[in-house]
Amino acid sequence: MILIPLSTDAPIYHWPWMTLVLIAVNVVTFLLTGRGEQPDGWLLTFGQGLHPLEWLANNFLHFGILHLIGNMIFLWSFGIVVEGKLGWWRYLLLYLLIGIAGGALVQAAMLGQHAAEPPGSGGASLCIYALLAICIVWAPKNEMDCFLLLGYRAMMVELSILTLGGIYVTLQVLEAWWDGFHISSAMLHLTGAVVGLGAGFALLRLRLVDCENWDLIAVWNNTYGDPSKLSTWHEHVTIKSEPIGTIEEVEATSKPKKRRTIFRPSIYQTGGSTRPPNDRRTKDNHDEPPNVGSDRPRVESLATDRGLNELPAATRKVLLRIRELLKQGKPQAALAEYRKRLRVIDHWPLELLDLQALANGLYQLKLLDGALPLMHEFVDRFPGRDDVMRVKLATVYCDLQQRPRAAIRQLDAIDADDFSEAVQQQVARIRQKAEQLIADGVLELDGKSW
Repeated sequence: MILIPLSTDAPIYHWPWMTLVLIAVNVVTFLLTGRGEQPDGWLLTFGQGLHPLEWLANNFLHFGILHLIGNMIFLWSFGIVVEGKLGWWRYLLLYLLIGIAGGALVQAAMLGQHAAEPPGSGGASLCIYALLAICIVWAPKNEMDCFLLLGYRAMMVELSILTLGGIYVTLQVLEAWWDGFHISSAMLHLTGAVVGLGAGFALLRLRLVDCENWDLIAVWNNTYGDPSKLSTWHEHVTIKSEPIGTIEEVEATSKPKKRRTIFRPSIYQTGGSTRPPNDRRTKDNHDEPPNVGSDRPRVESLATDRGLNELPAATRKVLLRIRELLKQGKPQAALAEYRKRLRVIDHWPLELLDLQALANGLYQLKLLDGALPLMHEFVDRFPGRDDVMRVKLATVYCDLQQRPRAAIRQLDAIDADDFSEAVQQQVARIRQKAEQLIADGVLELDGKSW
C-alpha cells in the first residue's frame, strides 16, 4: 500500500514560501553530496561522540532520488499547514529547532554503540514526522486529498489529518516493534513525532498559534467548532461600529420591538461601545423593503472603524473580503467566499448586519436560491430585529412562490406599527393577496422551498 498526501483544506493564513525554500535547500544539498554518496560532514554519525553541526546538517542529506522525492512531497503536504498557521520565520525556526533536537536525542542515545548499525542517518523524515504530529495537534479534523495505491489499483481518497497521521504513526510503531525497537528509520520517525507532538502542544498552550478552536484538545473535549468555548478573542466583545448595511436597513433594525428585545453582540467588534445596542433612534420613512422586481441593487455603505484586531487572522481576512465584495455590488462572489470559509470552520456565522447585507445583495439581484437560506437564517438567529427581513420573505412567498400561508405566518410575526405608512401599505397588500390565494384554493406545499 502506498498512501501519499497531496493537498489539504486546512486554512492557510500565510503563503508557504519558506517550505519551498526548504525543498530547494534539500535539492541543492542532494546535488552537493553527489546524490547522497558523499555524506561526510552531513551524516548524523552514531557511536562517535556528540557533533552539534551534524544535528542540523543531517536533516538535509538524502540517499538517492526516490528518498529525496518522497520526503519533499511529504514536506510540502505537512509544511504548508504548519507554515500556513505560523508564518515563515516562526516556521523556519521551529523546523530547525526540531531537526537539532531530534539529531541531538538520536546521537546521544547512540553514544555507547561503537559498532552501530547503521553507522549514521540522514534525511528530512524526522522533521517531517514532527510536522505531521503538529498537524494532528493543530488541524485534526481538516482533510487531506491523498493518492492511494492498493496493489494495482490507484485512487484518490480524502482522509482527516487525524486519520492519516494515525495510519502513518501506527505503521511506524509496528515496524519499530518488528525490529525490536532498535535504531532504524521507524524509530527516527517516531522520535520526530514525539518531538513534534510536544512542540505542537507547547505552541498551542502558549497561544502562539491560532487554531480557531479546531485543535486536538477541542476535539478530545468534544468542544471543537463551538465559539462559546473560545477564550482568546470573543469574551469581552462589544459593539464598536456598524458592519456593512444600508442606512435604511440600519434604521429599520436598530429599533427593537416592544414584544421581544433579544440582542446578540457582534463577534466581529471589540473595544469600547459607542452606542448601546438597545438605543432607540428616530425612524424616517426609509424602512420600506425594496421591491423584489427592482432591477437596480442598492449601494451599500461601508463603515470605516471595524475593530477587528482580535478576530483570527484568516477569519478577519475573509470577512473584510466579503464586505469589500458587497460594497462593490458583487454578492455572488461574497457568498462564494462565505461558503468556502464555512467548509473550513463551520462555527463561523456572519453576524447581524453582515448577514443582512449579504442576504439583501442577493435579494436585490433576484438570486433567491442564495438569498432565501440567508434570510431564514437571519430570522431564526435575530428575533426582535427581523421585521424587515420577514416582510421580504412574505413578499417572495406570496408574489413568487404562491405560498400564501407561509407569507401570512411571516406577517403575523411582525409589528407593522413600527413601519412607515408606505411599508404598512405593502404589508396590507401582501396579506390581502395571500388571503385571496387561499380563498382561490391555491395548493401550498409547506416547508422551505430551497
